Amino acid sequence: MSSSVLLQNLKGNLAKLARVYGKYQYPVIVGLIALAVSASINGLRSVGFLEPLELKGLDYLIGLRPAEPPDDRIVIVEISEQDIQRQARWPWPDIIFAKAISKISAAKPSVIGIDKYLDIPVGEGRALLVQSMQNAGNVVNITFLTNRGRGVDLPADLAAVSDAGFANVLTDAGSVVRRALLALDYDSFALLLARTHLERTSRKTIDFNPNTKEFAINGRVIPRIKTRYGGYNNIDANGYQVLINYRGREKRFTHISSTDLLQGKVDPSRLRDRIVLIGTTAVSLKDSYPTPYSTGEEVMYGVEIHANIASQIVSAALDGRPVIQVWSEQWEYIWITGWTILGALLALLVRGVSQKPIALVALAALLAGSVYWAFLLAWWIPFFPALFGAIAANILVILYQLSKEQADRSLLMGLFSRHVSKELVNLIWERRSEFLDAGRILGQEVYVTVLFTDMRNFSSFAEVKSPNEILIWLNEYLGAIASEVLKNGGMVDKYIGDAVMAVFGVPIAHGAESERSRDAQNAVETAIVVAEKLIEMSKIWQERGFPETVTGIGINSGIAIAGSLGSSDRLEYSVLGDTVNIAARLESLNKEVDGGAYHILISQDTHARLEGRFKTELVGKYALKGRATETPVYRVLGK
Repeated sequence: MSSSVLLQNLKGNLAKLARVYGKYQYPVIVGLIALAVSASINGLRSVGFLEPLELKGLDYLIGLRPAEPPDDRIVIVEISEQDIQRQARWPWPDIIFAKAISKISAAKPSVIGIDKYLDIPVGEGRALLVQSMQNAGNVVNITFLTNRGRGVDLPADLAAVSDAGFANVLTDAGSVVRRALLALDYDSFALLLARTHLERTSRKTIDFNPNTKEFAINGRVIPRIKTRYGGYNNIDANGYQVLINYRGREKRFTHISSTDLLQGKVDPSRLRDRIVLIGTTAVSLKDSYPTPYSTGEEVMYGVEIHANIASQIVSAALDGRPVIQVWSEQWEYIWITGWTILGALLALLVRGVSQKPIALVALAALLAGSVYWAFLLAWWIPFFPALFGAIAANILVILYQLSKEQADRSLLMGLFSRHVSKELVNLIWERRSEFLDAGRILGQEVYVTVLFTDMRNFSSFAEVKSPNEILIWLNEYLGAIASEVLKNGGMVDKYIGDAVMAVFGVPIAHGAESERSRDAQNAVETAIVVAEKLIEMSKIWQERGFPETVTGIGINSGIAIAGSLGSSDRLEYSVLGDTVNIAARLESLNKEVDGGAYHILISQDTHARLEGRFKTELVGKYALKGRATETPVYRVLGK
């Protein structure tokens, strides 16, 4: 195949592509806006820019969720400020903890957890403390891990008679506790409590798969937090971390006073087969943290946080209570992109300017409802990124619409404002979809009445006056004609020197016969008024030294083609066709045929639509230039 043929094919394909783009330009640009916004939002999210807001969103979801019933499988023996004051010292000596463990053990709980570092002997009773733990056989103590290893370890005497789990609490910015560290080098305090309880009461186990390095309960994997997880980005995901599924605000577990316990005032049945934790709730000991529920100075004590983590595991194993989890990054990206596209489409589909904000608020409410409903099912899915994507795409599409409307309005105003009345210009703008296509005026077949005027002997006039005088006079002449055309609903198509072409029936096409007849009548009405006006103005002009002004007028009705002509740099709206040519020929015929006092000649088609409103008479049939058949011609004598 020759290069010239290839080049021709390429040009043809490019032309087809340009036509397709012109046809689908609007939705393509809207789609590109949505994708660009989505990519930007996901990009900001990937660098952690939205993390604080997303975590705050998680807090709101947790706070808005209905509180769950208290978990009566867990009992907290609290050491309150009053309990410390009753003993008149802190830390308590080992003998008090020994007595407390003995009292609890006698009630046969499933496991006893001591949320207090006992690594250093305090006061008297160390031997009794060791003995009480040995007798109980189900005590779990706490340790503390640091980046360099074990910060607080369990001493050998207690390690020989009890288990131990680390009690580290993970905090996010603002010291908020949203995550739990279940395991690192060994199990956490809460995980060990839950594991022991399940093994002793229901023979269920928490399995760890060394190949996948995942914990599973009843075959269900506990979702593990990664470096990027939901709203988290680039966090330290060392160890086995999970989101804490709090049961509610503080006091979601049974609290028993340690003083009441020591004084034998606690019914043993309240502790039997339960997880019993001994921990402090004294404000002065500062073992408390903000949680997603915290507003102002509201905090939750460490022992309650451990209770929530243990309850989460036990509830998942025994009640099927879900663990909070997230979608994969790919699905989150699709989710955000989908809502961004919806925001863009909303701006595209909602027409009314006042309705667009209402529609956007409704979309945001739908998004919020969807995210909240998903969270009730323990799925944390992106809200703020999707919301920002929808809003940004919506605003950008609206701005694009406004700029496009401005361009379209400029195009329409440029084409029509000088040719039709202001009222008609506004009507054209309201019905712009009927006119515009890819920046051009749509071509359409219309029924019109065309009016041509032409001044007789203009060239001889121009020879006796200066150019400036001629221009002033000509503007007065053309202005008089144009004002009457516009007044009667016509359009000044063009000025051809001293000639005027006016059209009735465009740019708003008239399909009804009554409207077409009214256009013809308006054209004849305009011609009569123009003729009368020019007769009066001619007298004034003669006083200024100009010759008598005589203007011939030709009018014809019929089918024509209306649309924009020219290049994108210079467009003009005009009407073409045989109907236009006949009107021009009728105007010229005034030079040969007597058009009456008004010098108005009309065709048979126009005459048929006057409905007797004007005085006319048949002049005869004439073979107009360019036509093989003769055309009946009428002159207009008046109203």
